[in-house]
Amino acid sequence: MADGKVIKDSHTQFVVFKYLQLNINEYSEFLRELSNVPVTNIDIKIITDNVLIMEANRIVLNLLSSFKFFLDNAQTFLKRKYGKNSKIVNDFIDLTKQHYDASFAYRFLSKLRNYSLHLGFPIDGLHFQAEPNNKNPEKMIGDFAILINIETMLNEKDLFGSVYKELLELQEDIDIRPLIKDLSISIIDIQKFIYKIQQEELEEAISNIETFAGEFKTSENDITVFSDYAESDNVINFKVYTLPFDLIEDFNTYRKSLK
Repeated sequence: MADGKVIKDSHTQFVVFKYLQLNINEYSEFLRELSNVPVTNIDIKIITDNVLIMEANRIVLNLLSSFKFFLDNAQTFLKRKYGKNSKIVNDFIDLTKQHYDASFAYRFLSKLRNYSLHLGFPIDGLHFQAEPNNKNPEKMIGDFAILINIETMLNEKDLFGSVYKELLELQEDIDIRPLIKDLSISIIDIQKFIYKIQQEELEEAISNIETFAGEFKTSENDITVFSDYAESDNVINFKVYTLPFDLIEDFNTYRKSLK
């Protein structure tokens, strides 16, 4: 039960990372549907279609909000586990600052999330881009770009803070696609840090439980332990504890992705 508590406590943070991954996956799937589109299949009206633009805004805002949720939850988790003034918490804060300082994507998308919460959806249209094919123009294939209007952003100096100076240097609208790709790299690095500092403790707890289960482990991993058995006046009392093999599987799958 003590080993199970270690796993369950750590999983409360890991599941927030998984939630962020779900939103990134939804965004990636949406992007795939907007990519490699033959020009012969394009209806020009789709670029300003309200339903499609609303869907793009919903998906992007969900991703950015879950990124903020991921950062705040991770910091609270580490503070409670290791102490708010611990070296681990300070190292985590330093790591997020390093990504903020090194990545325009990290800085801008953090501010864009704040813009969305205060002023509404930032995406007001899509833009279709295709590589020229003069020989066979009917075979041209292109992608829909998700653009943020730079002029709209420049009207909100207070919301963008220090990033505003960088926006002044831009000559074109901001394509959000490469920025989210860069942000994903930061997310992976931050989660890797959180896992690594717990890795030894987690792996020991997982090993202990798997050793304890031993030959009783089934393909369904459905093992229930009965404890504190007591019988009094023909009444039987006991506690039931289910081994957290579903959570262990989550961690084992993630651990394999680090190799």
